[in-house]
Parts: sequence; structure tokens; C-alpha cells
Amino acid sequence: MIEGFPESECELLGLLLQTPETFPAYGGRLSEDAFTNDLTRTVWTGMKTLQKAGTQISIPALREKVSVKEGQYGIPNLTAFLMTCMQQATGELSLDDLVDLLSERATKTKLTEFAGELLKKVNDGRASTQEIALDAASYLSQLAASRSSSVGVSIHEAGKDFMDELIKAQQDGEPRGHDWGIRALDDLMGRIVMGDFGLIIGPSGHGKSALARGLAKHIAMREPTLTISAEETPQDIAAKDLIAATGVDSRAVEQGSINQQETEQLVYANQGQHGIQAFFEYTDDMRVSHIEMLVRAFKHRRGGCGAVFIDTIDDVDPEEKGSRSNAETVALVCRKLDKLSTKLQVPIIGLGQVKTIYNERPDISLRMSDSYGGQAVRNKASWVLLMHRPQKKIGDNLIPSASSDLEREKWQTRYDEWKDKAKFICAKRRRGPDGKTVTTGWSGPRTMFFDLDDNPNQEDLW
Repeated sequence: MIEGFPESECELLGLLLQTPETFPAYGGRLSEDAFTNDLTRTVWTGMKTLQKAGTQISIPALREKVSVKEGQYGIPNLTAFLMTCMQQATGELSLDDLVDLLSERATKTKLTEFAGELLKKVNDGRASTQEIALDAASYLSQLAASRSSSVGVSIHEAGKDFMDELIKAQQDGEPRGHDWGIRALDDLMGRIVMGDFGLIIGPSGHGKSALARGLAKHIAMREPTLTISAEETPQDIAAKDLIAATGVDSRAVEQGSINQQETEQLVYANQGQHGIQAFFEYTDDMRVSHIEMLVRAFKHRRGGCGAVFIDTIDDVDPEEKGSRSNAETVALVCRKLDKLSTKLQVPIIGLGQVKTIYNERPDISLRMSDSYGGQAVRNKASWVLLMHRPQKKIGDNLIPSASSDLEREKWQTRYDEWKDKAKFICAKRRRGPDGKTVTTGWSGPRTMFFDLDDNPNQEDLW
């Protein structure tokens, strides 16, 4: 990269200068001895000093904090060196990869030096076999501890992080976290905050994905969002979103029978989405470790992440050996995603299916026990939202299976009552009361939910 300087070390510094907000995630993972060059080591130490002081890392700040003799390193000045690091940082390796690379290299160097010292002691007869074994065990234990992140955060530091988040929310003129974009759901579920693991659970075909798409797009107006799916490609999702935005008949789109005006509506709607930071990743690798890698890479590339959506949790591989039922697997996945959301400080929202018992039951209730994992899944989540459209179940199951005209008439009346409506149930809310329900509107042609007192044809609705 820069002649005379280690490429990986310059790459790391350049990427951190491009995205200084990511430094707190990496500052504690590398010690100064991971840098083999005196200048890159000095700059790294300066970055850590700035972070500790609460100062934003930047070239001007480093120029003030780091004192170097340019002639000693063969560079015009520190500013030119740092700008070159930024300009030539390609990002082919992520920050995580670079940190792991430098850390492993430093560990190997130390192990080689220590092994050499032990060999000298053996050859010189200065230590017994038992003493050498004890020295090696002690050294390896210390080395492992030194490579671990610092343990514990002081109550003051934690309070400072909370206050920084609170002040930012006040400056933005909004409470902490994200709202739902639908007032009824705001009242029912409260805000979605960083580190939440939430679940949206409902029957197939009742609109879970549509709700998730709308919520992702709503949050993406402020922060980037990522949807990871093993079921739909980005093009499939985009098509549904454009159809929802325009109201063009999806059947006509599938049959290729839309007219010129409808085509122009779709084109115009797509142009209107330019700049909205809602991103989609289709993958058949739904291992938890791969999901973590995708989220880390996304945060690095986009400078942050407002929320991650997993469609669906039934597709996720918890990477644990052994035979399990579907319910046990889903519960294990939720436990791991809950830990991952806290670790990455990103809201992770999983979509979950329900068991066939929902359709077999001769009523229109939806219960937590209908979900795969049931109470075990609920215990791991920050919040759980159950959702369904009773009209769909009545039309698909209850009217066709009615045993008499009287029963059929009863369900037809209920069908009319629930026409173009959806029911949402708060099965868990860590920061508020649960057990409550709300009803929203549902627009089938636009595959979107809305507050009942809103006009579903308004342009600003999902």
C-alpha cells in the first residue's frame, strides 16, 4: 500500500479513519504490540487516547495528539500519511478480518519468542522439565487473557453511553429507538431500541413479511436496515414493495398484462425509493455465524445499522450438534439471536411461523402456544408481536368447513366484521404491559397495514 509500511496496518488505520464511529468496537481488541511499525503503532495509540477522552477520531485530532518526526519515517507529514492510508484502503478485508489478522500475527510472534527462550533453557540445563511445563502453562494463560477484550464496564461508562444516546435522541427531536410507523402498534409495543431481539409471529400468508418490509423501510428513512432472507430474493421483495406502493394488481404483473400507465407508476414509485437505505440479502447459508458476519460487514460498509430482519427464524441454523424437534431448534435459534443482538447492539427482528393447530382450531384466536417454541421462545425475546388476519382464516378454513347453514351464516357475519382488518397481540413487552390487542386496517392490493383512521391510498403510507 505505502512503500516501507506494513500493508495490513495501514489498511486498518485507513478504514478506521473512513468510519471513525466504528473504533469503539475494535479499540479494545488490539494492543500496541500488534503493530510492527513504530509510526502505525504511534497512530493506533493516538486513536485510543482520543477515544478515551471522548474525542471524535479524525486526521486533525490525530495531528494535534500525535507527535512524530516526519524525517524519521520518510513521510512528508502525518496528515499526508494518514490521507494516503484512507485513499488506498480498499476494504477488501473487513475491519474484523484485519483485527484478527494482526492479533494472530502478534500472538504467533510472542509464541515463537517464548518457545525460543524455553529451548535455550532446555539446552543450557537451566530449568527442569516440570519448571518448563509450569512456565509454559502460566505464559499461555497470560497470553490468552491479554488477547481477550477488557472485562467489565464501569457504571460511569455505561451511564455515559446511555446519556450520549439520550442526548442524541433529544437533538433529533425523537425518543430513543424506532417507532413502528403505525400509531396503533406504537401504543401496543412501544419503541424498538438498540440490542432488542424481537419476534413477529403469525400464520403463513397473513402479512408478516409485508409488515417487516414496511417497518424496515420506515426505519431506513433514518438509519440503514438489512433484511436477510432464505425465502425471497431482493428482486421479489422489491416487486412486492413497488406493487404495495402503487396498488397495481399483482396478478396483472405476474401475467405481464399491465398497461403503460401502470408501468409508469411502477417506474415512478421506484424512483421515489432512491436514497432509502433499506437493503436485502438473499442467502441459503442461514447459520448464526454467517448472519453475524453479514451484520458486521453491513455495519462496517454502511457506518451503522438501524435494524436487522430475519425472514424466517425457522430457516436459521443454530450450529449445534444433535437431533432436535423443530420447536427445540427454533428456541435455540432465538437464544443465540438474542445474544447476538446484544453483542452487536443492533435490533434483530425475527419472523416466525405458527403450527397447523392454528388453522385446525374452530375459532379465530391466535395464541403464543401456536408458535414453534412457545414459552421458551417468548422468554428469550425482548418483545413478541402476534399478528393475523381473522378474515383470511374464516374465508380459507371456517366457512368451507361449516357443518350447517346456520354456522356458515355465523362465520360469514364474522368475515364481514374482519374484512380488510388485522389483529395484533402483544405477547411480551419487556418495557411495558403485555397481553393487550389492537386492530389495524389491511390493504390487500397494496399489501400494507395502516391505522384505521388513515386513508390507505395516501402516498406516505407503507
